[in-house]
Amino acid sequence: MKVAIIGAGNVGKAVFHDLQHVNMIREITLIDRNENKAKAEVADAKDAAVLWEEYGAKLSFGGYENTKGADIIIYTAGSSKIQTDRMEILHSNCNIAEEVFTEINRYNQDAIILCVTNPLDVVTMKIQQVTGRAARKVIGSGTLLDTARLVRTVAELLEVSDRQIYIPVVGEHGASAVSLLSHFRIMGMSMDDYLKSVTDTDAILNVKALENIFKKVPFRIFNGKGYTSTGISATVCRLVAGIAADSREILPVSSVLQGEYGVRGVAASVLSIIGRNGIEDIHEVMMTEEERTAFLRSVDSIRQAAKSEGII
Repeated sequence: MKVAIIGAGNVGKAVFHDLQHVNMIREITLIDRNENKAKAEVADAKDAAVLWEEYGAKLSFGGYENTKGADIIIYTAGSSKIQTDRMEILHSNCNIAEEVFTEINRYNQDAIILCVTNPLDVVTMKIQQVTGRAARKVIGSGTLLDTARLVRTVAELLEVSDRQIYIPVVGEHGASAVSLLSHFRIMGMSMDDYLKSVTDTDAILNVKALENIFKKVPFRIFNGKGYTSTGISATVCRLVAGIAADSREILPVSSVLQGEYGVRGVAASVLSIIGRNGIEDIHEVMMTEEERTAFLRSVDSIRQAAKSEGII
């Protein structure tokens, strides 16, 4: 499998290096407007590869013509200068995406596209519009990382392994993301049952406080180091591995919905089956009335942003 990465910034180079340790990838090509930077990243990685015990993917760099033959295109380009909300960079990043994929379409019209550029859901819509690809072949990394952040927050709060916790997050990759707490499971128990088992009382988790904590995680990271990269790189690698292995994992990712949950023509994260063709299927899950209302409100915020860019 050949993978092309668009953008050699902080996220792009993190993905480039981490992806070299994903099985079934035969070639990784790094593409950036600053070709000297991409060339240097590749040279640096080739030096490191000499010291690895295992043989890795072929590494290359170049222009958009290098996307020819790629099975997956990972899009990381665009501005990442966010202060309080991902929508701040909406207009510039939609314009960049249109410019980039107009060029890429000259060389590749078949690859699965993974978008990580913010505001993620709207940019995912823009890419799908520009490329004309099937909706389920243009995937935003979506709330998979939000889910990981929520799981870590809860695991640290309850002092248990994050491997024992399941809480999907859906909707916008952003401020209006929705935690499906009705699906919360820890050691097979619901949240209420688990809290009762460890406290012997009818303890209640403060959901609003919990959501405020995990939604602030990326901004704390950004304010501390100037960008986020490691978490999103792991997210991308998980998705690429799932596609390459045809894993059929069910993960919360973004795509332009085609009627699911009563939503059409707007990209938002929902639980999706990941496989060799991208999103293989979407099975609607039960939500409480409150969760569904919050989800549709989140979708509407994405819809309004997309309308402001003339996407819908």
